Amino acid sequence: MDTHARVVVIGGGITGCAILYHLAKKGWKDVVLLERSELTSGSTWHAAGNLFSLTRPSNAQRLQVYTINLYPEIERESGQPVGYHPTGGMHLAASDDEVTTLAIARARARRNGVEAEWITFDEARDRAPVLDTKSLKAVLWEPIKGHVDPSSATNAFAAAARKLGAKIHRHTPVTATTPRTDGGWDVETPGGTIHADVVVNAAGLWAREVAALAGIKLPLLPVEHHYLITEAIPEIEAMDHELPTIGESEAGYYSRQEGKGILLGAYEATCHHWSFDGTPLDFGHELLPNDLSRMDRNFEVAMDRMPCLGEAGIKRVINGPMMFSPDLGPLLGPHPELGNYFCACGVMSGLNQGAGIGKVISEWIVDGEPEMDVNFWDVARFGRWAGKRFTFERTKYYYENRQERPYPHLECAAGRPVRTFPAYAAQKAKGAVFGFNNGWEQPLWFARPGDEKRDMFGYARQNWWKTVGEECRAVRTAAGLFEISTFAKYRISGDAAQAWLSRILGGRIPREPGVVALSPMLSKKGRLIGDLTVSRLDDESFLLLGAGTMQGQHMRWFSEHAQPDAVIENQSDTWAGLMLAGPNARKILAKVTQEDVSNAAFPFLRVKRLELEGATDAIVLRVSFSGELGYEIYAPAMYQAGLYEALLRAGADLGLVPAGSRALASLRIEKAFKSWGLDLAPDYTVMETGMDRFVDWKRSGFIGEEAARGHREQGASEHFVTMVVDADDADCSGGEAIFRDGEYVGYVTSGAYGYCVGESLALGYIRRHAFEADARVEIEINGKHLPAKITEGARFDPTGARMRG
Repeated sequence: MDTHARVVVIGGGITGCAILYHLAKKGWKDVVLLERSELTSGSTWHAAGNLFSLTRPSNAQRLQVYTINLYPEIERESGQPVGYHPTGGMHLAASDDEVTTLAIARARARRNGVEAEWITFDEARDRAPVLDTKSLKAVLWEPIKGHVDPSSATNAFAAAARKLGAKIHRHTPVTATTPRTDGGWDVETPGGTIHADVVVNAAGLWAREVAALAGIKLPLLPVEHHYLITEAIPEIEAMDHELPTIGESEAGYYSRQEGKGILLGAYEATCHHWSFDGTPLDFGHELLPNDLSRMDRNFEVAMDRMPCLGEAGIKRVINGPMMFSPDLGPLLGPHPELGNYFCACGVMSGLNQGAGIGKVISEWIVDGEPEMDVNFWDVARFGRWAGKRFTFERTKYYYENRQERPYPHLECAAGRPVRTFPAYAAQKAKGAVFGFNNGWEQPLWFARPGDEKRDMFGYARQNWWKTVGEECRAVRTAAGLFEISTFAKYRISGDAAQAWLSRILGGRIPREPGVVALSPMLSKKGRLIGDLTVSRLDDESFLLLGAGTMQGQHMRWFSEHAQPDAVIENQSDTWAGLMLAGPNARKILAKVTQEDVSNAAFPFLRVKRLELEGATDAIVLRVSFSGELGYEIYAPAMYQAGLYEALLRAGADLGLVPAGSRALASLRIEKAFKSWGLDLAPDYTVMETGMDRFVDWKRSGFIGEEAARGHREQGASEHFVTMVVDADDADCSGGEAIFRDGEYVGYVTSGAYGYCVGESLALGYIRRHAFEADARVEIEINGKHLPAKITEGARFDPTGARMRG
């Protein structure tokens, strides 16, 4: 065995082999895969091998399309068949809500050029003679659907990788992974030790055990999953073509042809976890005991759609374990606590995603960043707060509710609460309905007397719609108090603090204490990886604020680019925050401090240390995400509950109301303010987002500068726009398709009703050739094309006078 490799991939399932192939394809020949048993051991070998593209978010779909399209190429490169069956497939809808669900998926898919089309019941029966359509409302045809043979596909990737110079060692378990002083890893096996520059954990069912060798824990649990294969079915034997795949999300089943029978799989009504405390090391190509009674509900509906199932004998039953993360998405990328240690774990649909994941991981390792935004699958999205109870409850919920509809603003209650800030009890007593944000509970809206104190989800405007409108109007006319503790908060200090920030951030770094600036943070390729607020507290210290959901990614990036004499402290969990906004905000703040907070003494984009009633040590920023006169107040978490009550008392006679994040979303969209993860993401350049106005083009030396200047010369390929929509019962929430003169020209990134302008609003991106100020477009909401108009700038207070006054 070789003693050195640039990369050691641990795990020989479809994901590990696809990673190895893509590394070799990028020219890295000195790469090795270690498999404890045979290739495909664990979950890959017993997978159903279904392929589909209609999924969310958009980049997950791109990765799945890439995976599907690569199979014919891998077959050619490897010289081995992959068992690829491009049959196309049907999504069945038996309710109006499911028709809407499929219409939304179809509209979102246009962004990636995926064409799914409604077909008639006659067309459906022609393609699938086994189908009975009497109980259906609609059928959506997805041409790219099909299936692949798991073992053949995995071995084809392995063969293609070997041809490119990669090496694979079977029956070679990893017994230890030890970090080296040079930044690499010693990977120990019974056959010897390999010094690896980079390690990739793609160990599937054993990902937890491999992670433990490196001293980390991953939020993963294995779950049992059934499918069965029938004996030959006469209707299929009589067909002159292969049966398309047939699935019904509402009923939680999927099917395809297997031989002359049908493979029928189910997401059972009751989730059964397996091997909670660790995967047995001697497990490999075994299966678990069958319990077909768990499939009764799914099987009953499937027989109604395909009556032939009721007469078919069962040839084989498969019950095998699959490894899931809390949201069922993979855990990808560099682990934030380790150097040169990558994860590719918890891949639920490896045959459908493996090649895309291989592409992403290889780009991350070789090029320093993936080509597309994959924050939604980044291993850093789960902090240490995602423990076993949370992982158990979430995997159970999402497995049992795989059919859950993508309702706007959908929240999952399973496994909560995990973490609460000190004001939680007071907020709850005042009627707060909470949402989930990076492990924390955050008020979404505050129920009034007569309101049902819970979200009631649907595709039309929901039960909180009017109440949130009251919160918005209160903020615009008086004042609102918001919870903002979930923001990421970093203290940067030391002799090199300013120099470090000047390298990390592309915007202006305040030179004088008390000044606040907004700044983009760029990757080496000039992509947007952060939208940050930087405040200079004194000569040697700064406060940096950003999206709380990006905390793990931020700290990983900061660590990669650390330098001596620049100290980075993550205060996100130890400091809390409150936002005071509205015309009466200054009067309220003045009542809880002895300091001068007049506009002259405390103007816009300034920061002060203040002693407040309830918080003797507070940092207050004069900024606004609502478009109103506003203050963000940060203090050690132990002060938050007292400060919250003090502010409410001070504002009692000034119209102050507690307000939630849904009100803030409406207020910021009226101002056309962008939000991270919705309107801003690493898929965009500063030119496309309009963030170029915050870049300090006069200086040099910041990360991504050269690429950003190139993007500036090229101009934007898409334009960020505000749109006013002629909607009366549902508003945009993100992902909706935009058309101009019948042509697909863009997509919505976020939307809300603008209560204070009386308009349904949407933010999004329009292709350059289709952009025109005041142009009329159409937006597809819930399957309906609604008229809309592109408008310039903010719909409310376009000059920004209110937040500066």
